[in-house]
Formats: sequence, structure tokens, C-alpha cells
Amino acid sequence: MALLVMDRKASDNKYLHRDFHVSCDIGIGYVGERYGDEGVREYLNQYTDNFLSPLAEAVRREGLEPLARYFRELYETEEASGQLELTRKPGALHVRVSACPAVAYMKSTGHQPSKWYRETTATLYARLAKNAGLRFTLESYDEATGAAAFRFEQEANA
Repeated sequence: MALLVMDRKASDNKYLHRDFHVSCDIGIGYVGERYGDEGVREYLNQYTDNFLSPLAEAVRREGLEPLARYFRELYETEEASGQLELTRKPGALHVRVSACPAVAYMKSTGHQPSKWYRETTATLYARLAKNAGLRFTLESYDEATGAAAFRFEQEANA
């Protein structure tokens, strides 16, 4: 009997990180239940400071385009480009998400997002903006679908 060997790398497979959202929410729920709202914000701020620091630095160097590219690539990875609308205005990037693919996926698995999941938008992007020298405004967030509207604006003295 001949033995067949298949040589594959992880990069040969399509990358989908949908289960990350469930794990992330479980982690946020754990922190929230034990340390409250402030604990969740501290956790997400530390995450943002570490994981998204290269993006913040790119925005400081290059302006808003790296941020727009980040959102386009993120929603392409989530196979949800149609849920994202980006509008550039002088010194500003407006983001509208008609339905969050992470929330939709979590609910499709029977996982109900925790009451703190909205902070993955509110706190995370506020901290990213601060680190990048921008101002962040969350205009709306729908708990049921994760639909959101927010904007990043360059500071007047930046």
C-alpha cells in the first residue's frame, strides 16, 4: 500500500477568524463580571495599545488612509465588505457598519453577545484614535445587530 503525503501550510487555507469573536466576548464577559465596566475598558485599552500600535503609528505618519485600509481589509476578511461604508471628508473618516458580521456569527452559533461587546467598538476605537492623535466619536451603536456609525477626525493642531 502506497503512503500519500500531503504537504500543506496554514497559509494555503482561507483565513476566517469568526470563532475569535466568541472567545473574545467570553473573555470580555469574564472580565466584566469580575471587574466591572472599568475592567473591560482597561482590558481593551491594553489590547489596543499592544495589538493596534502599528496601525496607530501608521496613521500618525501617513494620515487617515491606513485606517481606511484597515477597515476595508478587516471587512474583506470577514467576507462582509457589503456591510461597510467608508466616507472620507477633509481630515475625517466616517465609518458606517450596517450589521456587524461578528455579532451575526455569534448569534448564529447560539452565543448571545455580552453586554460589554459594544466596547469592542466604543473603547477600542476611542483608544486607537487617541494613540493615533485623532478624535473619535461613536454616533450610534445597535446592540441587536452591532450596526454602528462612528468617525475619526484629525485634531486641529495635528
